[in-house]
Amino acid sequence: MSKVRVVSNRTAVLRSERRPPTEAQHQALAQRTRFAAHPRKLYFFHIPKTGGRTVERHLVGRFGELNVWRPERRKRWFTDLFMKSKSSSHTVPEHAHIAGHYAPWSLLRGRERSYYKACFWRDPSDWWLSLYNYRHFRNAHRMKRRFSFADFQRSMLRNPMTEHLLLFCAGVPGWSYFFMSDRAKFKMAYALIKKFDQFADISKVDQFIDAVGFHDGQESKVHNRIPAGQKMLRRLDPPTRRLIEQTNSVDFYLHQLALKHDEQVVCDEASRMLSASFDTADLLRLAVIPYFRFATWVVPFLPTWETLLGLKRTKEAAAARQ
Repeated sequence: MSKVRVVSNRTAVLRSERRPPTEAQHQALAQRTRFAAHPRKLYFFHIPKTGGRTVERHLVGRFGELNVWRPERRKRWFTDLFMKSKSSSHTVPEHAHIAGHYAPWSLLRGRERSYYKACFWRDPSDWWLSLYNYRHFRNAHRMKRRFSFADFQRSMLRNPMTEHLLLFCAGVPGWSYFFMSDRAKFKMAYALIKKFDQFADISKVDQFIDAVGFHDGQESKVHNRIPAGQKMLRRLDPPTRRLIEQTNSVDFYLHQLALKHDEQVVCDEASRMLSASFDTADLLRLAVIPYFRFATWVVPFLPTWETLLGLKRTKEAAAARQ
């Protein structure tokens, strides 16, 4: 059986005792070798729900809090809609690695070659399911009722991963992104991910962490993983998955690239299948979002009728005793 022996924090030697190394082991060794031979700072752009919290925590543990620059989001209401720069940071210390949800590509301007650039993606159906379960799990102690998966989908626009990439990495203003065609979104996102050294499926997160190395020899803790027994929805049926793939087609084609499918084939199919004009149905989707945001962000936390009736009876009983 093949084993991996860690020689240092950045270097590993693959030793085969009985079986030849697998392709995954070859890839892991090649990535470690690249880190060791060309030590660079790291730029990690974190798409939500793609294992990024684990990566960020690992980088902080590996290099120290002061050596990992994690820009925060500007919180003014007009920032996402009208501004290119949505991050609180415009410059980064020379020594620092960069990571986070709101770390724009512009932070690298003129220094792109000094950074190893990584980003992870996932299947759109798994993304929606993961966020749905996380929202319930994170707020379980405060929620009085659950919300449906269908309402949850209607509380956001299509292609949420692409939206996050183009708004917060590429710096596209929200209004401009909204009126782009799906084909234009794909082309812009494709041009951006080509600049990354690693654009991969979420399944490659552990390999990336292993390549970065460990400060104390201990494996990093996995964050935001929900125990199977505490998931509100365990899986999606095939028709629902197909519908999500069709509705979120830009996210879907980018995931094909993250899986390392033939680039030319994926790009040709995306060019044929994605609309070259703005989808006017998105105007209706945008119009109903406030209703479904209320249904999924507010209603689940309101007291139930039973609770209100119980409070009323308690007050009446207290008044009668007086």
